[in-house]
Amino acid sequence: MDKMIDGYKQFFEIVKKEDFFEFGLKNIITIEKETVSILWKELLYNIENKSKDLFIRSFGRNGRGNKSFLNFYKSIFSIDINFDPINNLKPTQLLEKNTAYKKNKNIFNYQVSHVFGHTKNVYNFVAPWNIVYIPRIVDPFTGHEAKGEYADEFKKLFQKYIFQKFYTEIEEYNKIMETLYPKIEEWVDLNITEKERKDILKEFKKIEVD
Repeated sequence: MDKMIDGYKQFFEIVKKEDFFEFGLKNIITIEKETVSILWKELLYNIENKSKDLFIRSFGRNGRGNKSFLNFYKSIFSIDINFDPINNLKPTQLLEKNTAYKKNKNIFNYQVSHVFGHTKNVYNFVAPWNIVYIPRIVDPFTGHEAKGEYADEFKKLFQKYIFQKFYTEIEEYNKIMETLYPKIEEWVDLNITEKERKDILKEFKKIEVD
């Protein structure tokens, strides 16, 4: 086998890894903590009261799995769930409204990022603690496409930073998932194919960091 090459390793031979990671964490832009608390309570209220304005990201290529989620949310939550028209519109609007920044107006080369994923979970997709602006140059270290020890290392630092900052709200989310998960698992086992089962259940796992 030819010698293995890691593009990130090559990059860190030129740029000091610790400096790059520090830059990434220092320049994350979140919604202010007090506002996050208010918005989180509003989201919980809307879910509890079956709002018509609740969104998640589409499931699968071209939304092929959306029907499963429509049935799921109707059965478990009595909610007529909506799918974000471009898969990131609602999170972007939330950040623009609740920070001082709007993409391509006064913030450039930043990416909207879901810190913990779970974008098909109505509690997570527009959870104000789960959405941040992150420099585009750092974003490749945070997504599911990123592989290897460097991506894993930064992702852990990234998630730990946000978990600690919004600990109260995330722990409240975890308690909700702990209560709901057995009911969700039972419904999925009865109604979803084995192929989709794992993908759906992982959306409703608790959030834990090392």
